[in-house]
Amino acid sequence: MRLDVRWVALTLCLPLAVAHAGTDTDYAYAFPLDTKETAEAYRVVLSPEVYASVNPSAGLRDLVVVNALNRPVPFGELPLPSPLRHDFLLDARLLPVPVNAATHDGVQIERSTTGGIVISQPPNVPSPQRPRQWLVDAGRAVSLDHIVFDASTLQQDFQVRLAVDVSDDLREWTALSGDVGATRVHGESDQVEQLSLPLSGSVAGRYYRIRLVDGDVDWSDDHVPSVQLMGSYADAVADRLSQLQWLQAANTGSNGNDYDYTLPASLPLEAVKVLLPAPNTVARVHVQLPQDEGTSSWFDLATLDLVRAAGKVGEADAQFAPRRVQHLRLHSETPLADAPVLAIGWLPPQYFFMAEGAGPYRLLAGSYASRRGEYPVAEAWDRLRARYGESWTPPAATLGARVDDMGAEALSAPKVPYDWTRPLLWGVLVVGALAVAGMALSLLRQAKRDEAGS
Repeated sequence: MRLDVRWVALTLCLPLAVAHAGTDTDYAYAFPLDTKETAEAYRVVLSPEVYASVNPSAGLRDLVVVNALNRPVPFGELPLPSPLRHDFLLDARLLPVPVNAATHDGVQIERSTTGGIVISQPPNVPSPQRPRQWLVDAGRAVSLDHIVFDASTLQQDFQVRLAVDVSDDLREWTALSGDVGATRVHGESDQVEQLSLPLSGSVAGRYYRIRLVDGDVDWSDDHVPSVQLMGSYADAVADRLSQLQWLQAANTGSNGNDYDYTLPASLPLEAVKVLLPAPNTVARVHVQLPQDEGTSSWFDLATLDLVRAAGKVGEADAQFAPRRVQHLRLHSETPLADAPVLAIGWLPPQYFFMAEGAGPYRLLAGSYASRRGEYPVAEAWDRLRARYGESWTPPAATLGARVDDMGAEALSAPKVPYDWTRPLLWGVLVVGALAVAGMALSLLRQAKRDEAGS
């Protein structure tokens, strides 16, 4: 009996055609979403319970919203809003710049330790000419719309052309307006005043410089006028701090001068607040985080001096860049009668989803392998804002109580069934080798018979 080599080759290739295909779409938990009004999109604010439900290594990618047919709908993080603009109004006095500052003849213009403008020059060296430049400190980075001269501080008539520049360091300057007229004429029959310098407000800075382009005016020494700075500013740090939500951490015990605390989940905290509960107490405490979860090594995040005496409440806080934390420790350099009260400030992320298909909708959370698909949510957000206005915000969909979907096992790696392909492959290889050996032996015997017959 002869074996066909083609069948042997086909047999050897069979194991290579065996493969596993499939996608795990299981989620551990579900949160019903209460949509009280009809809308094209809804907003979801993540709670600590949602954070406690996800896979920590998934980066919140194991969150998905499904409709009544259990089909995923477009879902993504809500874009950050533009920083709020705050009105700015400040009365300030112009600082004349000595003319010889242009030649750097011993004149220095620099910032003090608090950021104020310091103009210094050698003593007993008067400027040979009237100043042609003046500086003003706004005290913070602002975008000015107008600089207005205070009429009550003007002592002479003038008709000049001025230019205005802005800077953050008193070295590099950006032009805001190149040629603006300012006039004050008090005659016997009429009075003319144009004391406002309009600016674009498009470039922000702390320091402003007014330059004399044309005309002449004596604004030196006691003749320097005051101005009013009008514009707006953005303070993203202060705005974010005002939006933080505070959550008290649970004290889980103490060991000497160390006090341990736990949060309900690994939350993105941005601030801490520590309070001494006992009166007439002072302490220096170090807010510490673990080097890695599950290790006994800690590092300092912030150091706070707490004083609860003489009418003070014994509270201090610190802010820092957001980081995911569940366990914290307070280390006091001196023993305390009671464990301090520790609260963390965090800003719950906001997501939104499109109302694709009929409700009710559910937020599914927590999976070992399933991840949310990529949706062009930024483009959808731009379309919605273009339709409803820049200040529009989707109505909130309230999270209901958590219920099991597939249960906690969806967060664990699935049990891998025994892989029969490996022993099958070895078996086929052995059978193939025996078949090849048998064919070779058969050919050798046939060759000997042919030689004997000849």
